[in-house]
Amino acid sequence: MTGNLAIDLAISLGGIILMVAVSYFLGAWRTVKIDAAAAADRLSFDEPDFKPRAWCVSSDGRAAAAASVNGRETALVFVLGDGLASRRFRHAAAPVTQDGRSLVWRLGEPSLPKVTVTAENEDIAADWRSEFRAEGL
Repeated sequence: MTGNLAIDLAISLGGIILMVAVSYFLGAWRTVKIDAAAAADRLSFDEPDFKPRAWCVSSDGRAAAAASVNGRETALVFVLGDGLASRRFRHAAAPVTQDGRSLVWRLGEPSLPKVTVTAENEDIAADWRSEFRAEGL
């Protein structure tokens, strides 16, 4: 570069600031929000044979859960990076627990240990928990 350490550091810092600003204006920090339509669209792409009975969409827009029509499976759609991802499993494979307004699935994956769906209130969370409860529990 110039040979002057202070000028070289200033140029490097200016370049970094410029890259961060361009990234910001191109939308790098936009947060993805999930609604029922987005969750259904993602799940129908990932799991076309899964037929949801109803959706429980988190009030924070970070996750959604669906119980299958046959009552034996759960599908989760959640924010991952700047997009959406999904997981499908039998109810008993990842039992749901309730913590106040939150429904929590512990998936046991190193990269995704749990998914939380926050209901509007505790009564709604309790109703949904019964939807996702494994047979015989």
